Amino acid sequence: MGNAGQNKRLLRTRGDNVRRPAALFPIALALGATILAPRAGAQAQDRQEEGPIEIEKCQTISQLGSYKLVKNLTFTSLSGTCLTITANFVTIDLAGFTISKPSGQEPGNPTVAIAAGNDTTGITVRNGSISGFGFGVDLEGGNSIVEGLRVGFPCPCEGGIVAKGIVRGNTVSIASAPDGSVGITATGIVSGNYAFANRSTGMEVGQGSTVIGNTVTDTNGFPGIGLLVSCPSNVTNNTAVNNPGGNLMLNGNGCNNTNNVAP
Repeated sequence: MGNAGQNKRLLRTRGDNVRRPAALFPIALALGATILAPRAGAQAQDRQEEGPIEIEKCQTISQLGSYKLVKNLTFTSLSGTCLTITANFVTIDLAGFTISKPSGQEPGNPTVAIAAGNDTTGITVRNGSISGFGFGVDLEGGNSIVEGLRVGFPCPCEGGIVAKGIVRGNTVSIASAPDGSVGITATGIVSGNYAFANRSTGMEVGQGSTVIGNTVTDTNGFPGIGLLVSCPSNVTNNTAVNNPGGNLMLNGNGCNNTNNVAP
């Protein structure tokens, strides 16, 4: 009986030794999570604090990402571009600042405030003013967004905004431009823009677009067209008045022409 009781005590002791590490495992796991959690939170905060890359001068943007102006920019060269974009998926927020060009540029070689070639895609430009350039924004690639800009006032412009994608909520006036210039040239969703006192054509919109809620007035020069749209496109709720060459002109067949004010 003595040996049997001793064996039982040994078995209980061994069982306790086996169970004890298992019981400690949740505690160790919790401690590990506590140690790692602050670092993970710090990394997330670091990413939030990085924010957009600041722009303080004219330059070439060759890396994707978000950028913002932190001051007004002045472009003094007689030719060339202030901000040249060579990367895809770049967002530039003018943050209420102005990119300006003092008078003077090489004949036949217009200056450009912001430009991206047809080999780029996904460019966004928003929220600021551009004045004095031959072209304000010239985005040749697709999937672009141009919104909340004021372009012109005054300039020797040949074009205010050129883009394929979404063009909305912009104000463009290039009254001192040469004949043949266009305030806004766009294909895609073109909405809520105001083009006034432009030369030749206020807005020219490509085929397959949705053109809604724009206002085009007082185009001057030749041919003096207000809103020129290639069909088929959806043309709805636009206002075009006081454009001597024609307030609303639809080229081709298949346009939905609805609720437009264009006497």
